[in-house]
Amino acid sequence: MESTNLKDYLANAPDAIAFLAPNSSDQELVTRAKERLTENGIHQDKIEINYDVQQLRTGDIYISYDPPDLIVRVVYEKKPNGMVKMKSIATIKL
Repeated sequence: MESTNLKDYLANAPDAIAFLAPNSSDQELVTRAKERLTENGIHQDKIEINYDVQQLRTGDIYISYDPPDLIVRVVYEKKPNGMVKMKSIATIKL
């Protein structure tokens, strides 16, 4: 998907928090990922390293690292039983 979809989404979801789950302890990779996310419209202060999807709310963003890409997903539903449903909205080359 195009990252313009991500920018459109961010324009309409100013309170969305972005959970970055890089699955790596490589600080250089994490820094590059944050830079690429910022280039694509996610504010640095909204990005946090977090793997606990249970903390996500509807409308939040979950970013995982699937080499060589960052996969950006939006939470569209969080069920009472804790199940979190997401859909991919962008793939960003790292």
